[in-house]
Amino acid sequence: MKGVKGFTLIELMVTIVVMAILASIALPSFRNLIVSNRLNALATEMVDAVSFARSESVKRNSPVVFCRAASDTATVCDPGSLWTHWVILTGTDVIRRGEINSHNSTIEVSSDLTDDEVVFGGDGLARTNGNIISESEISICSTSGPSESIVNVTFGAAGRVSTNRVAGTCP
Repeated sequence: MKGVKGFTLIELMVTIVVMAILASIALPSFRNLIVSNRLNALATEMVDAVSFARSESVKRNSPVVFCRAASDTATVCDPGSLWTHWVILTGTDVIRRGEINSHNSTIEVSSDLTDDEVVFGGDGLARTNGNIISESEISICSTSGPSESIVNVTFGAAGRVSTNRVAGTCP
């Protein structure tokens, strides 16, 4: 009689149980990695937008505004809405716009800017309400995920734009 090749039912069940245990250990790590990558991607997008607005103001030698907008077609700043979109304007012309992906409301964006807008003059200096700012930040936070779930995008009047991770919860 020839030997039968294959798995027994017991071997198959043990393999499935071991795989389930390994998956339950690995899943929380992957969730934290995904949240961390989402925060980093959005922070990079905001750094790029602020840097672009500053460089455009110097290139055009005229004021350029970076602010939050109400929709993906907005042509004006909207200080009364949530940070779901942003826009870069020169006068009434839209130079660039973007959307903030909240990933089913797990990512929130806020800023300490007056009316959530900053104006870069032709000299490249950042101003809010006509006053040169010393330092401002845009905070990107996650309502779930790792303990360091806040990324602050910090920029000064004429300095470089930087990011740093902070432990805490969304305000």
